[in-house]
Amino acid sequence: MASATGQPPNALEDRRATVIGSVVFCLAWATAMVGLRLWTRGVVIKQLGMDDCLCLAALLVTYGSGIAIVHMTKYGLGRHIYVMDLEHIPLYLKDFYVSIVMYCAALLFIKMAFLFQYYRVLAVQRMRNVYLSCMVIVGGWALSQVLVGIFTCHPVSGFWDSSLKATCIPNIPQWYINAAGNIITDVVVFALPMPALWSLQLARSSKVILLGIFSLGFFTVIISIIRIRYLKLFEDFPWENVDSSLWSVGELTSAITCACLPTMRPLMSRYFPGLLSSVGRTNRGYANASASAAAGMSGRRTAGAPTALESGFVGGRATRSGSKGAADDGSASMTGSEVELAQTASGGLRSNPFEVHVVHEVKMGVERGRASSPAGFGVRGYISPGSRNL
Repeated sequence: MASATGQPPNALEDRRATVIGSVVFCLAWATAMVGLRLWTRGVVIKQLGMDDCLCLAALLVTYGSGIAIVHMTKYGLGRHIYVMDLEHIPLYLKDFYVSIVMYCAALLFIKMAFLFQYYRVLAVQRMRNVYLSCMVIVGGWALSQVLVGIFTCHPVSGFWDSSLKATCIPNIPQWYINAAGNIITDVVVFALPMPALWSLQLARSSKVILLGIFSLGFFTVIISIIRIRYLKLFEDFPWENVDSSLWSVGELTSAITCACLPTMRPLMSRYFPGLLSSVGRTNRGYANASASAAAGMSGRRTAGAPTALESGFVGGRATRSGSKGAADDGSASMTGSEVELAQTASGGLRSNPFEVHVVHEVKMGVERGRASSPAGFGVRGYISPGSRNL
């Protein structure tokens, strides 16, 4: 039933505050995640890499998409078309165009950040070509979607200027093709490290936690699937587009979070050691087992050669534990902030070709007495398959 002014009774509904609040929250959360990642990698272990730069680029582009969405509220987003000023429609569509391009660019940077991270952390020789192939295929797809977003109309301004005789790619089915391709590539990216992680000989609790952290990426896939429901052309587009816009920002925020969480362990170890102590006590000795498992994947260990733990401490320091003046109980601890290993086919060490290094946080505790072999030491830490026996 129409009102006295001839407008539907819901014409004055307003969701602009919801849009602005949701976008601000998502951007603040993503900023915190990337900030903690950069602090961990740049300050705690002092090993910034290409994947960290890509995460920062993804955050900046996500800001571009989020700001464009917030700016759309000035021109009608979150209100019904019945009360929208017709002169604002081109300005609305211009912001909408920017948000689409920034969204596609953010997905490109996030996907590449994941793949470069895998290459750095899980750099088992036989998997390197797989990671490189995925960088080419997934990166090519994501880049193509950025270009399609930019040049969806010819001339480009025809996207928002209806007075031009522009030739445009139909939004439907292009939006569905874009969403389906992103979901497929997301599944590939998030499933890629699972075989390497599953092969690690860790305590069950540690393996579950590690796989759980890396599996959080599939939550982003779920968001992408939900988002498809809202990819339609509505008559009341400034009102209906709220859902698809917020799901898009949520998808980017979720992906950034999932890319940053696996890098947080050194930060937690330094500033919140109590949170990891219970896990560490149950996992004593699993680091050597991890290195042995990785060696089994890559081949037989050379007789008499030192292990990664025996030869790779960089900047490690040894300290005696116990109170001053107490009897020496043989307890000691050693903390190595980084172990950098990148193995060539001939068995030597070299720098990673992408200027990132295989970096591992290692915390080794030698408790009460002596050990007859390195395997006898109590070792706690996160060792990736990349730190295989040399």
